[in-house]
Amino acid sequence: MATSITDEEWNKLYDSFETTQLLSAVDAVDVLRGELSDDEDGCPPKLRDDLLKLHQLAMAVFNEGSRSQVEELFDFAVELDAQVFDIMTALEKLQATLSELTELYPESLSYDP
Repeated sequence: MATSITDEEWNKLYDSFETTQLLSAVDAVDVLRGELSDDEDGCPPKLRDDLLKLHQLAMAVFNEGSRSQVEELFDFAVELDAQVFDIMTALEKLQATLSELTELYPESLSYDP
């Protein structure tokens, strides 16, 4: 049995959302896949290995007092920060698209169980 919505709700839906936004959300997920998925050989994402490398550098600098690695530590941290920023931007785009769609949820579809 199909649930019906009011004409007013239908007009709001029809006028308020471009489905191409969902294709942009798919593009955002593709960015995330490239950054966060395991590779074909089942190896974890490069970001994981990079964070472990950053940890090693931080251990050398902060725990072992290796001044010679300070520049490498911070250069690498800046690089990873930019990478994570790109990931967050993709997630924010995805979340904004989904929020825009869910905000259009027709009241007539709501019910109390």
